Amino acid sequence: MQAKKIFNALMPWLVCAAVLLGATACEPEQTGPRAWLDVPLDGSSVPVGAAIPIIAHAYARDGVAEVLLSINGVAYQRSPAAAGATLAQVKQAWTPQQEGDYILQVVTFSKSGATSNPASARVRVLGKATPTPTPVASRTPTPVISVTPPRDASADLELVSVEAFVVLTKGEQQFCDIRVTYRNTGTIPIPNDYTIQAALDGRPHATITRGRGFGVGGTAEAIFVYQFTGTAYIGINLDSTNAVAESNEANNAFAEARLCGTPVVSVTPSPTIPLPVITLVSTRTPTATPTIPTPAQINFRADQTTITRGQCTTLRWDVENATAVFLEGNGVPGHGTQQVCPNNTTTYTLRVNAQTGATDRNVTINVQAPPSTSTPTRTPTPRDTQGPPAPVLVAPKGTFTACRTSVTLDWNPVSDPSGIKHYIVKWSVDGRSGGTETTGTQHTLTLTCDSKSHTYTWSVQAEDNAGNRGGTSSATFTNPAGLY
Repeated sequence: MQAKKIFNALMPWLVCAAVLLGATACEPEQTGPRAWLDVPLDGSSVPVGAAIPIIAHAYARDGVAEVLLSINGVAYQRSPAAAGATLAQVKQAWTPQQEGDYILQVVTFSKSGATSNPASARVRVLGKATPTPTPVASRTPTPVISVTPPRDASADLELVSVEAFVVLTKGEQQFCDIRVTYRNTGTIPIPNDYTIQAALDGRPHATITRGRGFGVGGTAEAIFVYQFTGTAYIGINLDSTNAVAESNEANNAFAEARLCGTPVVSVTPSPTIPLPVITLVSTRTPTATPTIPTPAQINFRADQTTITRGQCTTLRWDVENATAVFLEGNGVPGHGTQQVCPNNTTTYTLRVNAQTGATDRNVTINVQAPPSTSTPTRTPTPRDTQGPPAPVLVAPKGTFTACRTSVTLDWNPVSDPSGIKHYIVKWSVDGRSGGTETTGTQHTLTLTCDSKSHTYTWSVQAEDNAGNRGGTSSATFTNPAGLY
């Protein structure tokens, strides 16, 4: 319950945090349901005929209704969530009957009927290994003595704890890294050059390669340098190398709804077979391989750097390998635009935080006074009766590759001697229409994602400050059917 409260309080941060893991850009905020497939991991191999555990997480702001598991696009099992839960963990099981490659997909349904994009994992099903029978001599009636074969020698990692700890504080904002502690529960030492992997929101983000192994029963610690400010959950994959044979998939734990800087979240290890006592094996803690920070790549510019007072221009930026981006002190995505209309010469600052530190980029907009008209005889300025040109539509156009619940309409700005008052945006779909007015060059439109495809028509028209409306540009796009 406490994790649920923290999650609800942090949801605006969790859905769109540009500082996560050096993310290159912050996607538009996802307001619809979401789904994550925790176990099995993508690329896993499992035996045919064995019950395979399926562990998934589901989120819906208005409450999770149920979670649907599909195998190769065919519905396999529906699981209802706890009443009123906005974040739910669902455990299911699947028993493959034939060898081959399978695609497992999980979809979240909210109580209002909305659906999430599917979370997928590709799993390879292999034939069971048949034990070789012990030969029995049949020449004499000597009783056969059954010998239980010893446990296969293997190296096996088990998660002990996952901890988010504060490494940097700026104002009231805390930035955290992740510390992972794990144990060798196998029967042989962990070999050299093994790797472990961390994921945020179900997607791999960083891998650490350890140059030195360690002995049976020994523990090791790894620190993932993320400097994040909050996330829905953190997944740790302990078997991301062929050198370690993971016997229990549940050892790959997921710490849910962790507030940055909270105490260690302990993970209860799965029951293991008692290990034989092995002597003369030294326990060594591997030395962490140093990570070379990646510098940020920054492109900050303006459409026009010199304008006349009363005119506007557009700032544009594209940032890669950043943990946070700020324009004039306000957090912004890694790729974006903003229209500015300064009355005087103004310098705008883009601050980019990365693992290598903070970097500033400046763009100065020079504002010139209108030409002087102080002459003895003034010629009346003719009234502006000409409308602005039709805006050029940028996106969206054509057919999306997957069903979306929202899209950003984007068009290029236009200019007019009287200045642009606003843009008139209209759209229609399935006999329904709508519209709005905006001074910017973008508008986010909520889309219908269901079992049918929907074709949208949208248009943009500019109106100047003299009340003249210009030409209209139109485009269409198709939102394909979702998974049902």
